Amino acid sequence: MAEENKLEKQKRRRLSAEEKVKILSEILLKGRGLSELADEYKIHPNKILEWRKVLFESATGIFEQKRPDITEKA
Repeated sequence: MAEENKLEKQKRRRLSAEEKVKILSEILLKGRGLSELADEYKIHPNKILEWRKVLFESATGIFEQKRPDITEKA
């Protein structure tokens, strides 16, 4: 019963997009460990993996966008 009360009192922490990018960049660019960062930020490692999946799925759109033709004169 005491554990149920403890869980009820805990509020979910919402990380901003900037915080998520910071965490992902620490893994992808700085080579920090997934478990290490999950412990540091008190989030489940699967959540970080989920963010990484979303990042790479949405990143393809960047490369699919057409650039304006720079040879055309306005």
